[in-house]
Amino acid sequence: MKCIDIFYTLAAIASFTAAGNASAASSSSAEVPSSKEAKKISSSSSSCSANDQTCSPQQSSLSPSPSEESHLYCVDTSINSEYEILTNQNCFHDTTQQLIGDFVTPTNLPPGRVTPILWRNTTTASSSTTTSSSNTNNSNGGKIVSQYAFQITLPPTLVPTLLNYTSHLGIIDKFRDFTSTSPIPTQSDDNDTHNGKFVTFGSNRWYAQRPAKKWKSNMHWISPADERTHEEYLRVLFSGGFGTLLDKIGQAIQLDGLVAYHLTFLAVSNSVVGYTHYDTTATGGRVYNVIIPLLLEDDVPPELILVDDVTGER
Repeated sequence: MKCIDIFYTLAAIASFTAAGNASAASSSSAEVPSSKEAKKISSSSSSCSANDQTCSPQQSSLSPSPSEESHLYCVDTSINSEYEILTNQNCFHDTTQQLIGDFVTPTNLPPGRVTPILWRNTTTASSSTTTSSSNTNNSNGGKIVSQYAFQITLPPTLVPTLLNYTSHLGIIDKFRDFTSTSPIPTQSDDNDTHNGKFVTFGSNRWYAQRPAKKWKSNMHWISPADERTHEEYLRVLFSGGFGTLLDKIGQAIQLDGLVAYHLTFLAVSNSVVGYTHYDTTATGGRVYNVIIPLLLEDDVPPELILVDDVTGER
């Protein structure tokens, strides 16, 4: 993504792991899929990766179509026969807004609904609709992108709560500095080494970092530097409804418990080429990232890259 320096993408990220036994365990290692800057997941709502689950086919219960021009996608179809489908999956409509990007954007879903990320059938876009798509294989329309990539509809209070918190503390202003006039220098070597420094907001300590030069990005992230700050961030998340969100995720992927082990805010305004990578590997589908978009720039290319499990498309 490229845009003017004072504008940037801001997201809150919560990384957590399963605490307790999954009632349906994966037989293979799970590798968390990628966002444009990290092998994480995101979408127009929040996202998480999930362990593969076994379920029986389910009849779809459809709400009235939001528009005659909207397009219906169903998860449990032949194109997804090699994937395990969550038990609560139904059909859903793609957004009726301007179609941007490769992925279906579910519309009219209640908060907490977990849905897989599907390739959009680009042949269904009308000639009057502007699309920005890298997926040229239209036959993949409706196919699950990754077994471990999901979207979840956010509660309406979560984003305003987090934006109020970051604005009040001065985190948004600090990101403006980091992504424009006062960036943290990248390490001079070619190793994948992050550079960082401690910063203070209010009475709490945070740690700001920038990735290695090879990322070709001005991405920075700011994370709690001690337990007190970590606990405060958790309280803010839960006051915005994040606890309910976690409960819905746990129910959907059939886990007994979840523990948040890392929290951060992340911003980027310039990325030459998204650096696709894994944050974690060989976790057995038990480590997840939830990416909550807070500020997104308008009229830019899609800000998320995922790699297809089967085809390798991105």
